[in-house]
Amino acid sequence: MSDSTEKIYSSAPSEADDDVWLEEGKRMVTESLSTVRNAAGALIMALGMLQGVYLAVLGFGEKQLACLSLLQKSLFISPLLLWVASLYLCLAVVMTKKIAVFTNSPSDIRAKSTDMLLKKQLQLQWAFWSLALGLLATFVLFLI
Repeated sequence: MSDSTEKIYSSAPSEADDDVWLEEGKRMVTESLSTVRNAAGALIMALGMLQGVYLAVLGFGEKQLACLSLLQKSLFISPLLLWVASLYLCLAVVMTKKIAVFTNSPSDIRAKSTDMLLKKQLQLQWAFWSLALGLLATFVLFLI
């Protein structure tokens, strides 16, 4: 007879591909930080291209910009400022920081890893929205 203190939990019946999805979940956890850093690197490259194209377009439109007032000219800096903010946030995602981790404590490692991932993901989201606002500002400025 089995031990009466053993507790058996009920669960949903297994699906044929449960092992595949469990492995996928493990891979998502182990690769999540590098994925966020790779996305920040890609965003940095996109920002560099956008800034280069934007400055080239401003260079070609130098005669049209010359007849604008100082306030109107200063508006054309706003996309660049947004993109610089985005670049700063992307660099913050890519940069490593010294973190004191108790290597024999899974709960400490989990807590610090999760906290770092959430912070970097938030920085990446702000970087994306800053880039998007810069693009929107660019289109509005060129339409006006």
